[in-house]
Amino acid sequence: ADPVMLEIFNNLFMSIAEQMGLRLQNTASSVNIKERLDFSCAIFDAGGNLVANAPHMPVTLGSMGESITTVMRANVGRMRAGDVYMLNDPYNGGTHLPDVTVISPVFDEAGAEILFYVGSRGHHADIGGTTPGSMPPDSTHIEEEGVLIDNFKLVDGTDGVLREVETRALLTGARYPARNADQNMADLRAQVAANLKGVEELHRMVAHFGLDVVRAYMGHVQDNAEEAVRRVITALKDGAFAVDLDNGARIAVAITVDQAARSARIDFTGTSQQLENNFNAPSAVCMAAVL
Repeated sequence: ADPVMLEIFNNLFMSIAEQMGLRLQNTASSVNIKERLDFSCAIFDAGGNLVANAPHMPVTLGSMGESITTVMRANVGRMRAGDVYMLNDPYNGGTHLPDVTVISPVFDEAGAEILFYVGSRGHHADIGGTTPGSMPPDSTHIEEEGVLIDNFKLVDGTDGVLREVETRALLTGARYPARNADQNMADLRAQVAANLKGVEELHRMVAHFGLDVVRAYMGHVQDNAEEAVRRVITALKDGAFAVDLDNGARIAVAITVDQAARSARIDFTGTSQQLENNFNAPSAVCMAAVL
């Protein structure tokens, strides 16, 4: 990789993610996204691996890759240009239910091959549940937190039309439905618009540099990031820590550094099992925290 070109592409990819974030912030309706800036935007390669993200919310960025791979697995051979999917399932890369992820595949100009994916995740002000805001402190079942969404097609690429009737039915048809579906729809439109910005900019980049160069530098950016992290790992020492929380839970973690392999093992043995209440971190959130 040419070091100058590597830096250029690093900034280009980051810039696209930042532009997606600006469009989301400017067009969203809820205070959570528009003013509290609780959202994240990122670009992924055709394999669903993170290439670049803007410096938005770390926990939502580190867990979004799992959501991308869920959509990829569930729609093999069925995706077409213009399709947009959404999900918030904590077992498929979600964090908590108010964080809704909107994912768009980026096809080539012919609409035949998926080149990249773009994603935006926003914290909706309410997604249903037993209390407004969808974060009830006493919930013991996922339904009590709101509407569970998993691999739902938000926009059908065949005609490029938002599936508003079906989406509203999903939001209002749960056991504890969303309280303000109009606002949810407005924020979802903003997320679709943010993704579209990512699609447009990636197409522009391919038109300018050529697909082979863009693909190559996506790989170089990822390799460079890996090398940077491995350099940091070799500066770390082994360590272990445990903390007892006020709800009776315990978090324990031990880090073992392998200097020769420039890798680290992060072991949560000794951490409490899943609790009856809602103070649990799904695997994607744990992964995000580790990252």
